[in-house]
Amino acid sequence: MSGRLRILVVLVSAALVQTTVCSEFRIAGVSAELMLLVTVLAGFHGGPERGAIVAFWAGLLYDSVTTAPLGLHALVFPLIAVAVSSLERRMLRSTSLTDALGVAVAVGAGVVTVAAVGEIFGQASFDFESLGKRVFIAALYTTTIAPLVNKVMVWAVAAGLPATIELRRDGD
Repeated sequence: MSGRLRILVVLVSAALVQTTVCSEFRIAGVSAELMLLVTVLAGFHGGPERGAIVAFWAGLLYDSVTTAPLGLHALVFPLIAVAVSSLERRMLRSTSLTDALGVAVAVGAGVVTVAAVGEIFGQASFDFESLGKRVFIAALYTTTIAPLVNKVMVWAVAAGLPATIELRRDGD
């Protein structure tokens, strides 16, 4: 199966799960941000370019199945994917704890950015008084499902990428 088809399958499946399963299982009115998690993991595993492309399509697909203005998530998600990819490359050592913390921070940043951009474009559905609580719950809730989604995203996004890249000089 080609990489593009894998990504398409994952994006459509994630959108269906986001709008059906995730919307039913809420904690204090907040659901898991599955499409944002797909974006974060696309940036982490696919690099900035591939991550941004996957994130754009994830955002556009998410906008098409929600009441958000078309393009709102498609505008924010690529920024999150590129930021995650850029920060991931600068980390000296990656552990399970730092990866989980990174996912939580990235999801929190994504929720805040979507709320801010939504406010700029006049979307009145965001309540800034409860935003801190929403960000915390969404980040924690989404981080708990991240290990399952991570395996799928490695399969989809990292297809065709080398596992490790070794840089050697001619004289070494």
